[in-house]
Order: sequence, then C-alpha cells, then structure tokens
Amino acid sequence: MTASLLPSLLLCGLAAEPIALGSARQLFIDRRFFAQSNGITLRMNPPIKRGPVLLRDRPWEAKDIGFCVSVVEYEGRYMMWYMARTADGAMRQCLALSDDGIAWEKPRFGVVEFKGSRENNIVLDGVCETTVFVDPAAAPDERFKTVSVMNWPDPETGGIYIHTSPDGIHWRMSTRRVLPFCPDTANQAFWDTRLRKYVANIRVWAPMRKVGRVEMDDITQVWPFTPLDSPYHIWGADKIPVTSREVPIVFGYDDKDPVPSDHYNAACVQYPWAEDAYFMFPSAYRHFPEPPVGKYGNDGLLDIQLAVSRDGVNWDRPSRQPYVGLSLEGEGDSSQLYMAVGMLRRGDRLLQYYGGYHATHGALDAVDGDGAIYLAEQRFDGFVSADAGTEGGELTTPLLTFSGRRLVLNIDAGALGMCRVGLLDADGKAIPGFGLGDCDEIGGNSAARVVTWHGAEDVSAFAGVPVRLAFKLRSAKLFAFQFEA
Repeated sequence: MTASLLPSLLLCGLAAEPIALGSARQLFIDRRFFAQSNGITLRMNPPIKRGPVLLRDRPWEAKDIGFCVSVVEYEGRYMMWYMARTADGAMRQCLALSDDGIAWEKPRFGVVEFKGSRENNIVLDGVCETTVFVDPAAAPDERFKTVSVMNWPDPETGGIYIHTSPDGIHWRMSTRRVLPFCPDTANQAFWDTRLRKYVANIRVWAPMRKVGRVEMDDITQVWPFTPLDSPYHIWGADKIPVTSREVPIVFGYDDKDPVPSDHYNAACVQYPWAEDAYFMFPSAYRHFPEPPVGKYGNDGLLDIQLAVSRDGVNWDRPSRQPYVGLSLEGEGDSSQLYMAVGMLRRGDRLLQYYGGYHATHGALDAVDGDGAIYLAEQRFDGFVSADAGTEGGELTTPLLTFSGRRLVLNIDAGALGMCRVGLLDADGKAIPGFGLGDCDEIGGNSAARVVTWHGAEDVSAFAGVPVRLAFKLRSAKLFAFQFEA
C-alpha cells in the first residue's frame, strides 16, 4: 500500500457502512468500487464482429429482416425471434433455432399460413413491432411473452398487447390492450429479479426519441401511465398517439450529443451473471436533413451505443463512441444497426446479435430487399473494464463484506502486464500475509483467475469482516471480481 493513498482513504470515511457483496459477481461498469484510484481508467470494450448468421432466403422475408430481434436460451437450446417483412410492408414474427448460436435453422413449424402453406417458420401474424422474453415468474403455459404493437393506426384498438405461449411457438393472442399508444419501435419488457416486478422499456417522444420505463406487478393488465392534456401525435390527430411524458423517462440524448440525433430503441438487459448490473444498447440515430435538402424523409445513420446502470433507472454512457460501429460503405451493415434484446452465453463468451442494413433509415422503403442478422462476440463480463497502462495504476475499493473462501478475477494482463491484490483492514492497513507484497503476481488472460498469497487462496477467515481490496495493475484490464465458496 503506497503512502500516497492513505490520506484519500481517510477522507473517504473508513467507518462508512460496508458494501455487502455476499458471493455475487461484481462488475467494473462504473465507479462503485472506486474509493481511491491513481492511473486507472474505466474503458468501454466493443465486441468483435463475427459477420452475418441469418440471411433473407424465404419469400416472407423478401423486403427485409433485422429488426425486433430477441434471443433466449431455453432448455439447452437457443431461440431467436425476428421480424420479417414482405414487399407490401406486412410484418410477421419468425423463429430460428440453434444449438451453438452460430448456425441457425428456420424450422417449418406449421403454425401460420403464408400464401396457402404452413411450411414456414412464422409463429406470429397480425402484429407490428414485437419482442419476446421468457418469464420465470409465470405459469408454464405462459412462460413466453411478447410485447407487441397491434392495430396501428386505429386510436380505439391500436397499442401494445401481451401474448403468451408455453413454448415460444404456439401463441395465445391477447384481446386486452395494455397501453393505448403505439411507441413505434422495438419495445420490450422483462421480469426484474431484483425488484420482483415486470419492467418495460418503451420509446417516448420528448420531443424526439427517448426511452421510458414502466414498472408493474402484472404485465398482462393495463400498464400505469399518467394521461396528458395533449397526447403526442406524429401520424395525425385522427390516428393513435405515441407515448411522450405519460411514463418516466430514464434515457435520452443530451447536450453532449450532436444535433439532430436521438436514440431509437432500448435493448435493455438485466445481466444474469452478476449483481446489480443492467445494460442498454440503444441505436444512436444521426438525422440527415429533410427534403428538399435531403433525398428522403426521416433519414439517417444508426449505430449502437452502450449505457450502464445499477438499478435500471439511472443510466450512464461510459463512452460516446459506438459499442457496435458501422462497417465500411458497401457492406451489409454499413448504415443501420439495431441490437437484439437479450444475449447468449457460451463458456467465457457472450453472443450478441444485431440487425444490420445497407440502406439508410429513410431509404429502406425504396430498396428491394435488405437486412441480415449479425453476430457480435463479447468477452464474459467484458463490456467495461478498469484499465491500467504501461506506467501502472492502483485502485482501492470502499469497505466490503463478503462470503466465500477465495477471490476470483476476470482479468486480461496479457504477456507483459500484471496484477496484485491486497486485503486491507477497516483502518486501511494491509492484513498480515495478505498485502500487495504478499500476493503472487497475476498475468495472462483469464475469466476466472484465483488470487493467491504465497501460494494460499483461502480468505474465509475474513468473511463477514469489513475489508478493502487494493489492486495494483500494469498493462491490464480488470473486468470483474467475485468471492467464491
């Protein structure tokens, strides 16, 4: 422990209430674990693009695919729902299946008729934008749920509906309108395991595109909202309005964003593998001039950004750079990108999917056939890291309590980098035998590196006792830590 850190630790309040970690995994997505640092930077880490995994090759996909994509793992198999459009603009929800997340098949489910045949992978018809989620709180026959827009633009019947299914293939269509607005995007919902409530992230207009949030105990009943004196109409006063300030707004453009730009969709995920970690992957939409200056109306480019949160309400962007950027002009994902809702895990890799288009937003309707679904591969826990450069850095956490017997890191120190970890007591002093100097140097790249001190890993003697972790890093990226049993 260097002397330069001690005054800052004292100022942070050594007697502060410790953060109770238990044995849950903890991510470095923000400065929650920064009581003091020197030479450490939080850095967003974009995934690796792996190319297209689902192409348009069916008549019901003739116009485009790539929007309203949802992915889940269920009973050992991967499932992907996606919106397909025909040339007349009709939208249908299709389902693809995979054993590895890379090779996807389009089974003939025999559920929905298309041009006189049920030999297709269409599972929902009569819906507009739709996303799907698995509801762990539901009865088995309602395990799968949609958030679907129906009956646009009728103000009497149009809006959001919730459909249910036992298997994600055979759906029971709802007749209850849960929200009398058409937010006009890939709206989504999920069961929040921390709150024990349903949470919906929907588009609001205030005045341009932002993200609103609704909590409810029963997602199949009418959602809570506060009516406005003047609803927001973008299609005309005789058509159904969009949502505006009827629900709380939790994310949107600000004065650091270029004008005119906004955010298209939420693609929010409560991260299943760590405590108090939420991610949002909104598409940032930079608008082109309207006609007659521009060629098309409502036109522009979209790529994908990253936002992080500890509660799903208060969001921050660790970087304004793209999380998934546009490919070079001429490639299939060079103009519009939309992240799928959900992510899949294969070992120490996370599989994320996005719809990519060659045409810009306003030009899409003028194109005969566009869009594909692409794979982006992220390291497990790898979205944001606490980084040290070649000159090194130090990081000390607030007071913590834990349960477990060993400390495990998700870290990339490469060949030339290193990490050491020390345990400090409530007074900021190194615990004998477990200080930075006692720690065996950590190098290489591992998602689960066990920390040892003189060859010993057992820290169970300090379980339940307020301690701090002191990290000393050089040329390293620290993603997460966990006290394991």
